[in-house]
Amino acid sequence: MTTERISVRALVEFTHRGEDITPGGSLRDMQEGMLGHKARQAGLPEGWRAEVPLKLTLPLDGGETELVIAGRMDAFLDADVPVIEEIKLWQGEDLPEEPVPAHRLQAVVYGHILCVTGGAERLTIRVAYVDRTGAERRVFDEPMTAPACAEAFEELLGNWLRRRDLLLRHREKRDAALKTLAFPYETWRPGQREMAAQCYTAIRRRKRLFASMPTGTGKSCAALFPALKALGEGLTEKVFYLTARTTQRQGPLDALDRMSSLPLWTVVLDAKERVCPMSPMRCDPEHCPRAKGHFLRDTEVIEALLLRDRWTGEEILAEAEAHALCPFELSLSLCEAADLVICDYNYAFDPGVHLQRIFDRCVPVTLLIDEAHHLEERLRDMLSGTVDGRRAAALRTEVGRRFGRKSPMYRAMTALLRAVDSIPADGQGEGRLETLPEELTGAVENVLSAWPDCLRDGEGIDGMKEFAGDLLRFLRAAGDTVTDHAALWEGGRHPVVTLQALGVGGYFARMTESSRGAVCFSATLEPLADTRTLLGGGEEDACFSVPSPFPPENLLVHRVPVDTRYRRRGSSVRQIADAIAAMVTAHPGRYMAFFPSYAYMEMTAKQLDIPFRAQRQGMTLEERELFILPFRLRTEPVLALCVLGGVFGEGIDLPGDCLDGVAVVGIGLPQVGVFRDSLRDWYAARGMDGFRYAYVLPGMQRVTQAAGRVIRSSSDRGVVLLLDDRYARADIRSLCPAHWRVTDGDPEPALLEFWRRDNDDTGDPL
Repeated sequence: MTTERISVRALVEFTHRGEDITPGGSLRDMQEGMLGHKARQAGLPEGWRAEVPLKLTLPLDGGETELVIAGRMDAFLDADVPVIEEIKLWQGEDLPEEPVPAHRLQAVVYGHILCVTGGAERLTIRVAYVDRTGAERRVFDEPMTAPACAEAFEELLGNWLRRRDLLLRHREKRDAALKTLAFPYETWRPGQREMAAQCYTAIRRRKRLFASMPTGTGKSCAALFPALKALGEGLTEKVFYLTARTTQRQGPLDALDRMSSLPLWTVVLDAKERVCPMSPMRCDPEHCPRAKGHFLRDTEVIEALLLRDRWTGEEILAEAEAHALCPFELSLSLCEAADLVICDYNYAFDPGVHLQRIFDRCVPVTLLIDEAHHLEERLRDMLSGTVDGRRAAALRTEVGRRFGRKSPMYRAMTALLRAVDSIPADGQGEGRLETLPEELTGAVENVLSAWPDCLRDGEGIDGMKEFAGDLLRFLRAAGDTVTDHAALWEGGRHPVVTLQALGVGGYFARMTESSRGAVCFSATLEPLADTRTLLGGGEEDACFSVPSPFPPENLLVHRVPVDTRYRRRGSSVRQIADAIAAMVTAHPGRYMAFFPSYAYMEMTAKQLDIPFRAQRQGMTLEERELFILPFRLRTEPVLALCVLGGVFGEGIDLPGDCLDGVAVVGIGLPQVGVFRDSLRDWYAARGMDGFRYAYVLPGMQRVTQAAGRVIRSSSDRGVVLLLDDRYARADIRSLCPAHWRVTDGDPEPALLEFWRRDNDDTGDPL
């Protein structure tokens, strides 16, 4: 017999999610809700009990399955006529005329369970709305009989069972198709089958896998195919394919396109800002007609989509448009039913935006984490928070104009500025605080408390929503007891204060411990043992590496001894420009040169006597596409100057002869600063090589990512110039890909000889 579980709250909210999409509550709201509960429970009269567990077990599927419905009553009085109390925080000025249906029905379901398991025939259902101190705002009592409770329960259960039947029919059809699913390509690329076996084993054992596969070896399909096979065998209930950039989604989508007959429910979850049809974006029923009554219109649309074998992004958007629904909220609802969700890392890991309906309910999920060399830094960003004093000063001025200097928001912003300005910042530099001042945290809480009133009193202030989001992340970081943080400041008057997350391995381990396998894969996860340590893995978690399957003679890696250290950059640009020119003129084609900064790139550009195009800061998506277009057209030679670690260093697909070579200036070290130094010290305090982990490993991952653009198949040929004398050091060489055969010296003869061999092989004249 199998067991399914659902909480009382989840059962009720399946039918009663409210009517409108409303802005989510702040961390302070949640904290005050907990305080209100505890205060009310602490003051219960004699005979009352708090947090009383109840459970009801029902047979399903002819007795083959048991459904366990469980929860805890907020308060309970065991009397001749029992009383069940549901406690809710009420912060609005206008008191409710009747209880919110979802609140009432939670108490009713507990009443039904009590009637069934305890034999009660009559009882009283109470919904108590309280403030943060537990004081009553309004209380609703309702006498009910056992039959009345049963009738309400049966309606809720019937709605849930109807959706469950749809899901079961789909899964039966899906699993039958997955059992006969063949690998979607005619042949396996070298290393793909082994990678697939490792992924399947990680899912079956519910462990983590850290895997390195060279660019162009089919990582996406090697991870996705075994995950889908495991899905069909019941080893997992849902697969999340997580990416750091939207451009990385094409790999799994291409593989799915080759399985066109597969009945697989798939959701590609875009950022809310990208799909929102309203401008400006405000998820408020008073502003957005799609938010108004969304949950009254979405049920039929969802169930119509559940009758189809596959969904596409276009279909979801079309249904949202036809029924005046929010496309993002519709996608979120479909995630609950989906077999495969393709989305950004943050929907799984960011404590502020992760999908609570999936991950907080412990749904058995497999995580496929693409380009996982980004994961550590992205987790740090998610777990950090900032208070920008300069933005606070500018926004306070606007608050004063709009609402007056006596308004609660203006006063709260003034207190925040006072707390920020009290930080012992010195000049225009940066530094680290030993402890975070308590008055700063309190000031942040007060601004967030005044924020809803600011919205109600007008259309809001440009930039205020983003600023409030930053403050909420700061408050969340301040309350984080799992991850260590450094309190940093920068600037002079009105400094920026950041709670910067340091080691994130413990957080990642906790977030993945209940997963049905978590596969971290990339072309640049080496050294794998270090990556496993940094991401909180243990000896029981596997590491797997695929050697390059491509002929080593097809890639020339040439080292040029240039001193690119910061103090020598001015005197090195001529040598760098000459090396880049030699690369381009030895064999006219399509090339990229990557620099550690825009400033260094601009210095070198002035020394180049050949045509080039240069990356600009803040390029739009359309501008980036136009920038890369000449490489894809392959109609003429082109040289692009780019910044290492940026959008053109990875995440772009330039197969065949789209890219003939790459020059990398420096070893990619992140900019020296108080954050990196804090991270270095944090590692060192734990007996690790701080400089290696804080600076060298992230830098060399950028280098190998950029160089990995060149060879994408066994027929590709190309060159990589490493422009830095540190590539001769043993510690740096050990971080280069094992298949690199590095030569050194004057680049021009080596380049000419490499391309001469290419011409000899093809029979083309020089």
